Formats: sequence, structure tokens, C-alpha cells
Amino acid sequence: MKTVWKPFWSYNVKKTEKWLQAKALQGEQLVDIKPLYRLFIFEAGNQPQAIQYHIAYQKKQHHKLPLLLHQSGWGECCQRGRWYIFANQTKDIQNYPVRQEIIKRNRNLFYFFAALTMYVLLTLLLFVIMSGIIVFYHGNTLTFSPVFVWHTLLVISIGLTIIGMFSTIRLYQSNKHFW
Repeated sequence: MKTVWKPFWSYNVKKTEKWLQAKALQGEQLVDIKPLYRLFIFEAGNQPQAIQYHIAYQKKQHHKLPLLLHQSGWGECCQRGRWYIFANQTKDIQNYPVRQEIIKRNRNLFYFFAALTMYVLLTLLLFVIMSGIIVFYHGNTLTFSPVFVWHTLLVISIGLTIIGMFSTIRLYQSNKHFW
């Protein structure tokens, strides 16, 4: 068994599907996923196979694959929580599972991370403006006590800004053709 960690795999599912196909061509077969930990578990040492993967997200648990897709060769490869990965080994695929729920999920994540980034940046802007008013208008100096809380808050705010900006940009770039 081989475990691979992919932290932002759900932001661009088409790229993840192509990566899974490349792994199948290398002889590594997908066995399980752990979306909470961002892990993919592969069984190595298999024969290289041309497998078409499709990632789906459903809000309701125990989603059944429609009969038309089942007849087209699609089968459930693995499922964990609301995430489903379907596999198809036929050459000529005419029907694909729907991506509507993933598009909606990624759009909501985009709005959340954009709002988080704007909140942190506006808070930082307010701090800079207030500090500037105190220093330049009143002629005072700013002093910061070397309390561990201020350092922790600074690290958390920088981390939230970086994650928020990265996620916002990544979600927008990979999903803009759906919106």
C-alpha cells in the first residue's frame, strides 16, 4: 500500500482525475481515499491499466449511480463521506457523472476564502491607519509589549491571509469556466 498526501486536490478535480489516470498507467490502483486527511491510498504492483476516473461530490449519503452510467461502464471505485470516485475502463465513454455539486461546493469555498481574506486585510488596514494617525497626528510613538499573544496573533493572521489568498486564487483559476 502506498499513501499519497494531496492537500488541495478538491480545488481542481479535473487535474486530480488526470493524476489518478497517470497513477493507473504506472500500475498503481486506487483503493481508498481519506478526504479529511487529504490522503489517497494506492495498491502498487498491479498491471498498468487505462482507467478513466471521475470524482463526484453528493450532499446525500449513499448516492446510487444511475443505471445509464452503470451501463456505460462506470462503477464505484471508492467512497468516503460525501466524496465518490467512479472508474471506467471502456475506451469509448459517452456519458459522464454530473459535476454540479462540486461546482457549487467550490463556489461556496471561493466565497468563504475571499471573505476571509478581505476580513483579515481590512483588519490589517484598519490597524495600519490607526497606527499612522497615532504616530503622525499626535506625535506619539507606538510601543508593543513583548507578550506572546501578539506574536501568536501576527502568525495566525499572516497564515490566514496566505491560505485565504492562495485558496481564492486557486479556486477561481480552476473553476472559472464553470461559473
